[in-house]
Amino acid sequence: MAEPAPTWTLLANVAQRLSDIRVERGYRTDIGDAVVLEPAQHPDDSVEGLTLVALAIQRDANQPQGRHRVLSALAEATVPVSLVDAHARCHAIAADVEAALTDRIPLSGALPVQIEDIVFLDRPEGLPVVAVQIALSIHYRA
Repeated sequence: MAEPAPTWTLLANVAQRLSDIRVERGYRTDIGDAVVLEPAQHPDDSVEGLTLVALAIQRDANQPQGRHRVLSALAEATVPVSLVDAHARCHAIAADVEAALTDRIPLSGALPVQIEDIVFLDRPEGLPVVAVQIALSIHYRA
């Protein structure tokens, strides 16, 4: 079988770090139990989930020469609105994701993950969940 694309390996390494988010490890939530790389792996809106997806790959404007790239990704957590503290849980998850990604992740040929933006969504498209989207960027050498 062929080796996975470097960008997929980067995403898998970030997902692995996010899966460490557990209360027993000093975090606020156990969202690490629900980390996936494919949105279809969260078929049920009645449970929390954290999906990591790639958005784009662009040339690194700070390194115009060579094969420097920026992988833009999105970590999106969904929390059922049926929970009394759903919105507060979104804030806790966002804080946990940010804390989990502060330490350097072993990303071959890549710089540390940067948190670019955090957006809170209240019942996106009428779904029975609230969500938080954490935009990430990873600078790497292709």
